[in-house]
Amino acid sequence: MASRPSSWLLRAVTAVTATPFVLCEDSESKAETVNSKQQPRFSSFSSFPSTKQNVAAPTPTANAKPRSSLSSPYIVATQSRVLLEFDPSYNDAEHTRTGDSKPSVTEDDGDTAKEHDAHDSTTEKEKHAQEDSYPNFSRHGKNALLPKYLTKELYMELVNETTENGVNLEHVIRAGVCLPHGAQPPRGISGVFAGDASSYRTFAKLFLPLLEDFHHTPKYRKHNNKQTQQQQQQDQQQKQTPQNQSRSLQRFQSNLNPQHLLKHQLDPDGTYILYTRMRLARSIESFSFGPCISRSDRRRVEGLLKTCVQDWNLNKHNKLTGGKYLSLLEMTNAQHEDLIRRRLLFRDPSEFDISAGLGRDWPDARGIFCDDWENTSIMIWVNAPEDHLWIISNSKGGNVQSVFTKLSQAVWALETSLKHQGYSFVEDKRLGFLNSCPSNIGPALKASVYVKLPRISRLPGFYKLIRNLRLEAISSYERSDKRFTGIFDIANAESLGKSEVELINIMIRGVGILIELEKKLENGDQVDLYTEIDKLGGAPLND
Repeated sequence: MASRPSSWLLRAVTAVTATPFVLCEDSESKAETVNSKQQPRFSSFSSFPSTKQNVAAPTPTANAKPRSSLSSPYIVATQSRVLLEFDPSYNDAEHTRTGDSKPSVTEDDGDTAKEHDAHDSTTEKEKHAQEDSYPNFSRHGKNALLPKYLTKELYMELVNETTENGVNLEHVIRAGVCLPHGAQPPRGISGVFAGDASSYRTFAKLFLPLLEDFHHTPKYRKHNNKQTQQQQQQDQQQKQTPQNQSRSLQRFQSNLNPQHLLKHQLDPDGTYILYTRMRLARSIESFSFGPCISRSDRRRVEGLLKTCVQDWNLNKHNKLTGGKYLSLLEMTNAQHEDLIRRRLLFRDPSEFDISAGLGRDWPDARGIFCDDWENTSIMIWVNAPEDHLWIISNSKGGNVQSVFTKLSQAVWALETSLKHQGYSFVEDKRLGFLNSCPSNIGPALKASVYVKLPRISRLPGFYKLIRNLRLEAISSYERSDKRFTGIFDIANAESLGKSEVELINIMIRGVGILIELEKKLENGDQVDLYTEIDKLGGAPLND
């Protein structure tokens, strides 16, 4: 049986505390050499500060006892991790170097060896337990992204990782593993939610491929007709690492300037567009996101908005002057139902929201701000349904430019008031504004119009045309289960990689084409949607 390290060494290992220190015979240069090798794992997320710190070795005191001349391993302990680096001339089997005497073996060495064996056995059991905890994805839909990218190997690599706020892998995927029997993927990205901003860095090996797959960031190059098959294969090989996946995104640039919108009026007569609505999601720095935020922090977020409202009412030149915040706990049942009927208030959390941790303590610290409770044009939802703040602008008719102007003014007023309180929105230089759901990052904008398309929507190829226009459509029939009305909620399908103005201009162009085709059908003209798709070129967004 091979002999064990000497007792003084093993006692030094067991005495390691959470405070970083260095124990060695050599000078502090060895500790600096070891610490200098530790590099950030994901340099693409440079906006997140590193939590690791290098601490110099303590200076020996005058009363320190002389150490043995034995050349032993020197120990570098950093937080909960212990690194052992051995002297090349150290003989592990003999516990001695040439010219040194062999140290005696005491009873303490035998007891420590047994403890060491027990520790190895416990570590092996923990490893098997972690392997057994890998989720069962056998009943997930064929299009589910979570089992596609969260392999068992990746699970084992990330299962012990945590962010500085204590968010772990199980927090991130818990909604994705709560799917009912035979279900298709839920909304969002297959039930994956970020517990805080650092989740995108700590679990980047899971988030980055999910983001690229869901947001289709490489597909625009893939469907370029000038690109050869060999070039496509080279692009695919270059996207294998998380670093290259993140480089496929350019630096995010927010643009909320209404002057950059297209001037085209979609429906000046109000014949087709019934309603226009735009929503921005924003999270506040220093707080965990909805799935993992504490009760006290959620109340602090609500308190920040209440302070903003007070500032707006004191500033008579502010566009939000005169508005009022109302907490859910203060509402009557009649007020609650009226606001939901008018589509001003969020609904209670669904089973999926609860499984993701978004419905905890409901309805504590949730509420709504309205600039005018009778003729509402600006709303701000607090702590519901997913993120800290949702800023919403809406209006009857199809004046997209006016709705966006009010939205940009509200966001500017909110951001300014938060900065006066020492807070700002969470933003990454490439991913843009970060929120709990990875499908809702970047500009985090959803711009939609409720438009009547009773004729064109009955033609073959309607939904494919919608996808080629980079839009998505939800029928009111699907929502109400009543008779077909031909009314659709048409919204931008893209998010990541574009600014707010770019997304709204895509929506303006696409809805304008749909209305023109609807007018042709009204006049008795023949319309072939597949011909119109060929004119657009490219490929559907989710092909």
